[in-house]
Amino acid sequence: MSRFALPAVLFEIEPEFVIGARLEGSRRQARRVGHLGIAPLAPRVLEPHLARANVANGDELRHALASVAAVVGNGGGYGLVVPDGAARVGILTFETLPDAAGEAEALVRWRMREKLPYPPDEARVSFQVLRREPGHVEVLAVAARMTVLGEYEAAIDSGNGHAGLILPATLALLPLIPSSDNRGHLLLHVCARWVTAVVVSGGRPCICRTRELSGDTQADMAGEVAAEAVRILASARDRQRSELGKTWLCARPPAGQEMAKAVAAATSQEVEVLKPRAELAATLTGEERILYERFGAPVAGLISNGASTS
Repeated sequence: MSRFALPAVLFEIEPEFVIGARLEGSRRQARRVGHLGIAPLAPRVLEPHLARANVANGDELRHALASVAAVVGNGGGYGLVVPDGAARVGILTFETLPDAAGEAEALVRWRMREKLPYPPDEARVSFQVLRREPGHVEVLAVAARMTVLGEYEAAIDSGNGHAGLILPATLALLPLIPSSDNRGHLLLHVCARWVTAVVVSGGRPCICRTRELSGDTQADMAGEVAAEAVRILASARDRQRSELGKTWLCARPPAGQEMAKAVAAATSQEVEVLKPRAELAATLTGEERILYERFGAPVAGLISNGASTS
């Protein structure tokens, strides 16, 4: 949700697929998707985890990424979107936060230790101040084990340079959530048997939780996602003392209407499918446009971030 430099090439690695995007346009306001490529991954090639190795078959992952890179090209740097299960997101509150970046990061890292199943000094940590008032500071923090991120980066051809931007997938979706009204929103992101629920209130995230789904059928997973939505809404009412106006569902691959209906029935909330902005892919045709509509929401979210690029 903060401003960042957006690379010309983006890669997203998920347990079931790898997707890449080539962005065109010299300014953020004119950025659009020029090309998209996707490659499937066999089961258990990649298994997201916070603490242990994620990549079980490096050769197959590298082959999939190479096939995608052949479509979208490479450049002097790239953006990397990783599975939600490979990173931990925390919403932290402080009475004060040092102005010095190094001191602030050390304090955030110390607080994130309670949420990590490994020593905090082994994490790559980034954070954004969401709200700062006298005696109250809210921070969005992201931590991932350096060895885990190293696996993802190592799988991408060195011809793409280095990762100038790394985000878990759901955070890339947040710019697509409307911020023009005063209502709170619930975002449900379902991807490759994982669900992440984020409550956005006042234009900023206030609750974020990720869990793996265990159901074997679409109906089972729809029921699990609906149950998670009920839990997160109850937590929002208790902690935020507010009702949410709408639930946004982003399922990749698309789950059809069954999941949306299950969530709506369980929560008595309006549920709308979160779609990538069509105008960002105006030049795409045929299979690439279909691919964008089915899988491209994180790419659209990153472009919609609104910052100028370097």
